[in-house]
Amino acid sequence: MTLSFTLGSRDDDAGIRRLLATNPVPGTIQLRYEREPDYFAGCAAMGPFTQVLVAKDDDRVVGVACRAIRPMYINGQREDIGYLGQLRVDREYRGRFLVLRGFRLLRELHDDGRTRSYVTTIIEGNAEAEGVLVHRARAGMPRYRRLGTLVTLALETYRPHKPYRAHRAYDVLSFLQKEAPTRQFFPAGDYHGDFVAIERNGEIAGAAALWDQRAYKQTIIHDYSRAMRVARPLYNAFASLTGRPTLPPRGTALQSAYGSFFCVANDDAEVARDLIRALLAEAHARGLTHLLLGFSDADPLLPVARTFRHVAYPAGIYTVGWDDGDIHDRLDKRPPHLELATL
Repeated sequence: MTLSFTLGSRDDDAGIRRLLATNPVPGTIQLRYEREPDYFAGCAAMGPFTQVLVAKDDDRVVGVACRAIRPMYINGQREDIGYLGQLRVDREYRGRFLVLRGFRLLRELHDDGRTRSYVTTIIEGNAEAEGVLVHRARAGMPRYRRLGTLVTLALETYRPHKPYRAHRAYDVLSFLQKEAPTRQFFPAGDYHGDFVAIERNGEIAGAAALWDQRAYKQTIIHDYSRAMRVARPLYNAFASLTGRPTLPPRGTALQSAYGSFFCVANDDAEVARDLIRALLAEAHARGLTHLLLGFSDADPLLPVARTFRHVAYPAGIYTVGWDDGDIHDRLDKRPPHLELATL
């Protein structure tokens, strides 16, 4: 075994895609986050500066991770923050110090000074990742500190009950610039997707974008835990009778898009409901079956989103930093917002 650690290039594309397709993320619902037909096409969504770290055994890609730097709002001010994501290790190579050696390369890249602080997520139930990164981290690795929970809601789309009106990009941009600083880690610019907005008294009161990334990112149901496999037929029968979302068969690719850059003035619950309805209507019109929305457990709009038919998929939110920059203790009480479409 001859392991090497480098920055990835397009020569590694096929190997990275193989790694993603054969190593699902553990959890009660095991998901495969694939990047067909081009892994690097999806990297642009992570931010204007993204590095792909690759571990190889000879020519075979056995590990991958991303370091993305993008402007976010921290305590109401724009700041360049790193996101560490897309970590995958081939099953045969777990527990072989591969992650530790990968972090040594990451520490060297960190010395470029582009950012001092990072944020990341770990899927709930991924005990192996929590053990390696959080509970049993080795010397030289950064410190992971839990900040809260990111709850991803897969909402079923449906035909709209009333029309909504889109607004000019300039109007929406002005609204986002005003409201985005109320959340920690909300993207500070570089907004994508097709925006819809809700108006009150002639002004925008809520806005979000439908961002469809299926052309280069796919979410696939790989498997369920043993208990869920046993319970799934009974659950689906109950769900069908009560109007709840059913659990798709294994191997199903979700026909979904993200509800991105979700902003509501004054956290108005009724505006948030209308905004979600508008996104669901737009997604349904495009033939999508699910809308993916993400809220932290500290976000006052999470209970509003939970009133819609959904399946929840939680992940821990962690700040990450070496001694030269740990953002955790600087954060005020504003709720976190991690943009799902950029993770």
